[in-house]
Amino acid sequence: MNRLFFLSLFLGILSFELRGELTLHPLIGDHAVFQRDVPFPVIGKSDPGSEVIVNWQGKDFKAKAGADGKWLVRLDPSPVNEKGQVLKVTSRTNSIEVSDILIGEVWLASGQSNMEWKLKQIGAQSVEAEKAEDPLLRLVGISHAPAHDPSDSVKTTWNLSTKGSALNFSAVAYFFGRDLRRDLKVPVGVIQSAVGGTPAEAWTPLEFLKSDAAFAKAVNDRDEYPNWYPKLVAKYERDELAYNLEVKEAEKTGAKPPKKPRAPHAPDKNPNLASVLWNGMIHPLVPYPIRGVIWYQGESNAFRADVYEKLLTGMIGFWRKAWGQGDFPFLIVQLTDFNYNEDGATGVKWAQLRDAQSAVADHVPQTGLAVTLGLGDPENIHPNRKMEVGERLALWAKKIAYGKDVVCQGPVFDSVKYSGGEAIVSFRPLTGGLKSSDQKEVGGFAVAGSDKQFKPAQVKLDKNQVILKSSEVANPAFVRYAWCNRPADANLTDESNLPARPFRTDTD
Repeated sequence: MNRLFFLSLFLGILSFELRGELTLHPLIGDHAVFQRDVPFPVIGKSDPGSEVIVNWQGKDFKAKAGADGKWLVRLDPSPVNEKGQVLKVTSRTNSIEVSDILIGEVWLASGQSNMEWKLKQIGAQSVEAEKAEDPLLRLVGISHAPAHDPSDSVKTTWNLSTKGSALNFSAVAYFFGRDLRRDLKVPVGVIQSAVGGTPAEAWTPLEFLKSDAAFAKAVNDRDEYPNWYPKLVAKYERDELAYNLEVKEAEKTGAKPPKKPRAPHAPDKNPNLASVLWNGMIHPLVPYPIRGVIWYQGESNAFRADVYEKLLTGMIGFWRKAWGQGDFPFLIVQLTDFNYNEDGATGVKWAQLRDAQSAVADHVPQTGLAVTLGLGDPENIHPNRKMEVGERLALWAKKIAYGKDVVCQGPVFDSVKYSGGEAIVSFRPLTGGLKSSDQKEVGGFAVAGSDKQFKPAQVKLDKNQVILKSSEVANPAFVRYAWCNRPADANLTDESNLPARPFRTDTD
């Protein structure tokens, strides 16, 4: 009887020990790409106080789990390796083996829907998936996971680049990664963490948002949303009843059916609240080493462009602080041309947001701005020409991250002089002389006198200068270029064939 009791007790203890916890950082999985040439942190959880042994490239690295079960070891920096490596982690009660790990370059792609937009969604350019087969290009998508508090876990799976995996991956991020693979000739891993329709506040740590009164509303909305939710649900139910009646009436009369109302997000599923995507989709990735970030966002912040420079600057700073890798490159896609909402083509909300993006690129170290004028669709906020966007981002990566001698931008405003009824505008840096991108007369410029009543300008090119005048403005005092939501006639470039950056001189 006693023997049976003790045998049963022993087996129970053994069973409990074999069920001991052992987990790894969510990005450390089969087919992963590790960032080359850095001390690589491997983190995880195990039984509190237990010893963990990480075996990597024939060497053991040991750690002891803390009271919370967390542990960390730093692997020695590794050079590029195209041959799949094995990482084995062993604790007192369990073990994990991760295989086919490559060592190369890792980039994070984040933002809203234009970054999330899949290769299969971009019309003619989706045929590029036929060229996607590349075992040294690895792609991983982060599941939508808004969280009220910073999380350490998220669902991820690394995939080799194939037609199928590329079609279901961010088009911009795929083309960016493909371009780097072709140029660098090393393994490349791209992490997609993006959610459509989301403001930059959702991707920004709460600590920063609480530090500045400009973001008090975003913080308050986050706190109050659970209280608003029942009222939003009630309104949605009323709208849905009305919608169903209108649909039936439209079916009878042949009229255009109404727009279907959208159900409100549950409080724990709302991706638009302050910090929830930082908490659930960026924080879990830290401290997995990356080379840098590509960022395509801003559409959802156009209504408050006046604080976007401050917001994005703070967000970049806190991301860099969290990773602890210094000022890693942060490459920004500037909004393209689009008939934005009720403003249409001639409104300025997107022009103001572009201006804020330019200011970040000018003032924040190690940032680049991919200008995308000419790639837009006047009626589609999700334009199809994503390949050019990815390639322009890759040019900035080659310049900033890899020190290559490449041209990564078109003409940028440098200075202006006013003389004899003309505005003489100089640009930098220039690749050859100024020209139009479409063999038409250069357009998109406007001048104003001290009254700031802007009028279209006649344009004459002279090497690295644009000479402007208008019969309606006797003494120009201010200049604008491409200053509206959709500047269809903005066609200035140089021999790089990259578009000139929009600007204005009336910055007061």
